[in-house]
Amino acid sequence: MPAILNPLHPTPVGIGGHPAMSSYILMHASAQDKELLGHIYELLHLLFVRNRNQHRRNHWFKSLQQFRKQLGLLIAEMGSDRKVEEKLNARLQFLDDRCIHQWYLHFTQVVAVGPFAVLGLVLMACTARVCRIAGITALYEEIASEDLKTVLRLMDAGEVETISGLLSADDEDEGEVIARDE
Repeated sequence: MPAILNPLHPTPVGIGGHPAMSSYILMHASAQDKELLGHIYELLHLLFVRNRNQHRRNHWFKSLQQFRKQLGLLIAEMGSDRKVEEKLNARLQFLDDRCIHQWYLHFTQVVAVGPFAVLGLVLMACTARVCRIAGITALYEEIASEDLKTVLRLMDAGEVETISGLLSADDEDEGEVIARDE
């Protein structure tokens, strides 16, 4: 997967031995999570309709439009046969590679604008919730967990310098003497 840049890390494994970024997690989501995707879509649709005239030329509004469309397609494709599973895998990979990071950037910019901060927070929360339900964030959580385990293991072994070049506990930073003119 393109998200893993370090070849030393194995591909994280999700539920039942399936890769973390697979349609398995989405297809086996609880009924409550699937219903929640529908509610998020309805909320995005209402936000889209309400803000269309005022914000249609803004970058973040184009991201809202794309988010709403992609979520609608994701919900429509959810099923149980093999072709649907392959389509969902491709869509999740597309969302992770090209969309989610752009949406996050644009929605954080909306938060920075004073009068629309609440709208930006709602959009960020919707993005995060969809990513959690779809299993997109599971891959990143696994990578972070493995990195943290490696750092803790090296710290326990006393090999802190190999991680980031920090001083070990034995060395002291003596600094440099600077002369002053008084």
